[in-house]
Amino acid sequence: FEAMPRRGAGGVRGRPFAHHNKAKAAAESGNTVSHKLLLNALRSGTLNLQNREMTVIPDDVYKLNDPELLQNLVGSDDDLKWWETEPIAKLYLCSNKINVITPAIAGLNSLTLLDLRDNQLECVPEELSQLEVLTRLELSHNRLTSLPATLGPALQHLSLNNNNFETMPPAISSLRSLLTLDLRENRIAVLGELPCSLQSLVVDDNKLTTLHIENHPTLAAVTATNNNLTSCRVGNLPQLKVLSVRINKLEFLEPIINCPELGEILVGKNFINNLDFIVPCAGTLTVLDCSDNKVSALPESVISMSKLKRLDVSNNNLNNLPPQLALMENLNSLSVEGNPLRTIRREIIAKGTNAIKEYLQLKLSPEDLDQEGPTIPDIQPDEIMLQTKTLEMDRTTSIPNDVWDQAVVCAIVRLSMQHCGLTVIPDQVVNLRASLQELELGSNNLHQLPPEIGKLVKLRKLNLLNNNLKELPAECSSLVALEDLNLGQNKFDTVPECLYSLPAICNLIISNNQIRTVEPAKLMTMTSLVCLDLENNNIGRLPPELSLIPNLRTLLVMGNTFKIPRADVLAKGSAEVIAWLKNKVPQP
Repeated sequence: FEAMPRRGAGGVRGRPFAHHNKAKAAAESGNTVSHKLLLNALRSGTLNLQNREMTVIPDDVYKLNDPELLQNLVGSDDDLKWWETEPIAKLYLCSNKINVITPAIAGLNSLTLLDLRDNQLECVPEELSQLEVLTRLELSHNRLTSLPATLGPALQHLSLNNNNFETMPPAISSLRSLLTLDLRENRIAVLGELPCSLQSLVVDDNKLTTLHIENHPTLAAVTATNNNLTSCRVGNLPQLKVLSVRINKLEFLEPIINCPELGEILVGKNFINNLDFIVPCAGTLTVLDCSDNKVSALPESVISMSKLKRLDVSNNNLNNLPPQLALMENLNSLSVEGNPLRTIRREIIAKGTNAIKEYLQLKLSPEDLDQEGPTIPDIQPDEIMLQTKTLEMDRTTSIPNDVWDQAVVCAIVRLSMQHCGLTVIPDQVVNLRASLQELELGSNNLHQLPPEIGKLVKLRKLNLLNNNLKELPAECSSLVALEDLNLGQNKFDTVPECLYSLPAICNLIISNNQIRTVEPAKLMTMTSLVCLDLENNNIGRLPPELSLIPNLRTLLVMGNTFKIPRADVLAKGSAEVIAWLKNKVPQP
């Protein structure tokens, strides 16, 4: 006891007690750190000061790498040797009331992690750029509106969510090691240039109106939920796996091209009315959330998604579901409630995915059960073909396999192979059945069509003008969407029987053939028929009952062998011919 100095000696009574009270007050405010905590930090390289009501960072914390402080701390503990100390690598200061970081932070140049979440910071000092090994900086839940011009060059993870940023800080663009960037819940209206190394971008709950991200080599995840997006263009992102733009104002998305790893697309709660944007990435998707939109029909590309596990199209405008959904083996979550579905009862929908798929299986045609869907090649779509949805190969003797693959990937709707000298339809045409709507095969040397032609169930227009066809296969009766059919300049001697069962035929051209008779009773069953061209055939008698075809407006019959009606009647046009025939219909 005699070795201890006597506090208060020297005639200054009460001063030591004032110092003691100040220290006590500081300790109660959380702005001091005990030697024990500092010593533990030197042992582990980590100092945890979270949730201590601190308003400032104590000076001793800034000086943890200072040799003099280090010597004093080590000298006060017989169990700690200087060679056993660790540089301070991790500093946790979250959930305090800190409102300022001083330039002294530069002294902690050994930090790899600095956690300042949930404080009251309005700015941070430029000296942060001197933390050359800092890889993670947590600044979320503060009051920041800007950042210094530069930040630590090694920074990999930056969290700035729940601040007051109105623009993306320019310093971010120059962070060449940055992997993750969290900008949630700010007021950002426009994104700046993204770092070339970035893998994850989170900009939920901001004020973005456009999201245009292209030609980025490493970006794997983009989430921009709950913004004001009216435009979204994403492409040429070879590592992109997740895209979320839920809760925005999007009416459409541009086709997502050159994203070969894309597995999840989340576009729920927008105003989207079609899903054409998924076509280029149909082969890779596992999750597609299109809930709460205005989609009225599912594209064929959905059915071709062999990897799809979850499909949410709830609360849209769907009237029906493609039965082929039942054939999607990996689909284990299907949400369709909230649609005006006419064919599926509510109790079936309420039972969930398995019940819906079992119901749809009952609606499958024999052809659906026998055939497998087309395989989508794992290649990047051709941008021009993807945009035009057309493949024109007129006057071409052969088409390379890679072009056929592109046609499948781009889901073309129109294929033209005229003047190609074809004697048979290439097998690859059937592989386009998921999307093909127009097929131009005029001026070839076709003698017959393969039965597989019946698999082109989306076909709306078929041009077979100027070939050597004498008949059509019965399988053509499966072309239920066919509206325009041109069989002119072939060798038919009768109207093919399979055509009478096609409900959508509007325009039928079968001129310049060898047809001798027509059967009005069968033609009258074609209730959608508007135009019938029978010119230049060998029809010897024109039945008056042709005028009874319900919606017929155009009837072309010149150049046949019949004598009645006379040429002067035919010259007056279709309306006069139909009226003349109607007057000749026998009265009951």
